[in-house]
Amino acid sequence: MKTTAAVMRAHNQPLSIETIDVDPPKAGELLLRMAAAGICGSDRHVLEGHFPGAVPTVGGHEGAGVVEAVGEGVQGFAVGDHVLQTFVGPCGVCASCRRGQRTFCTLRWTTDGTLPDGTFRMHAADGSPIGTLLGLGSFSAHTVSPARNCVVVPPDVDLACAALVSCGVSTGVGAMVNVARTQIGDDVAILGAGGVGAAAIMGAVIAGAGRIIAIDVHDTKEGPARSFGATHFLNARTQNVAEAISQITEGRGVDRIVLTLDRIFPEHYKLAIEALAPGGVAVQVGSTDHGMDHLPVSPNAFASRQVSFTGTVYGGMNPEADARRWLELHRRGALPVEKLITREYEIGDINKAFDDLAAGRNIRGLVRFE
Repeated sequence: MKTTAAVMRAHNQPLSIETIDVDPPKAGELLLRMAAAGICGSDRHVLEGHFPGAVPTVGGHEGAGVVEAVGEGVQGFAVGDHVLQTFVGPCGVCASCRRGQRTFCTLRWTTDGTLPDGTFRMHAADGSPIGTLLGLGSFSAHTVSPARNCVVVPPDVDLACAALVSCGVSTGVGAMVNVARTQIGDDVAILGAGGVGAAAIMGAVIAGAGRIIAIDVHDTKEGPARSFGATHFLNARTQNVAEAISQITEGRGVDRIVLTLDRIFPEHYKLAIEALAPGGVAVQVGSTDHGMDHLPVSPNAFASRQVSFTGTVYGGMNPEADARRWLELHRRGALPVEKLITREYEIGDINKAFDDLAAGRNIRGLVRFE
């Protein structure tokens, strides 16, 4: 079938809007009619060549849509089901999956643009293959994904909200709830108030945190951050963040700090560790500055106050189970995902969406297909 997609033909170049051919799903796969796809910082890293991504390829990994065809052997899905995509597709049988660590499945993704069987489902007008990023290809009006990368969504959930749950919400909320293990009354800080950081703020509210300190370099992020539940906002360009955190917490520091910056530099690690209260936990979510290969912090900083540092890929060990948890909280009104959507774009305006992402104009931009 023919469909419209945003194709990455080269790194650091605008995406090409093209009519492409999409093959029917093979065994274990689903054909999806996409409804929405979030514009995530990780997509930008792929475009810039910092994350693995074949060329040419259709990017996008934060998507949701409707099942239009079911491949051989697929169970648990039917034509017409609403689904979200997860960028991790657990096999269910490897050692990590058997231990419940499904995010770290040994077969969780492919980075060469092929589907798990090593072949392509997308093709250009001349018949040449086009890759499907992580088996998802959310920036196409139709795509084929492995069924193990999809989660059925209740039909009353807006698929735009489901798309955000598929990555940014699960990562941010999960980082605060599952990984940092925030407790009732904890003081927390979120370094970077974009889409994932905003979700981390919501996660802090769900966990019952006390003071919630959002930190960013754009004053435009203050209003949204407070609407998500932040009790304080600091502008890192104009304020001494370490001193401000100390003042807010009466000199004790925060119990949890989550680093959700698009790119984390050495000074951010120093700030995170110094800002922790005794026994506190720092969680890395964003990517490090390119070429950085060690923590620029003395081991004594950890031992002297019994603080710890960890990281997360997806905000937890089980993407499907967490997606269902966050969707249910959203349905109950406890996780207002819709507030994260700053602006919607048509697929033809996707390059504008990436420009807005780079400029920090959005909490989350979203491509709406229907």
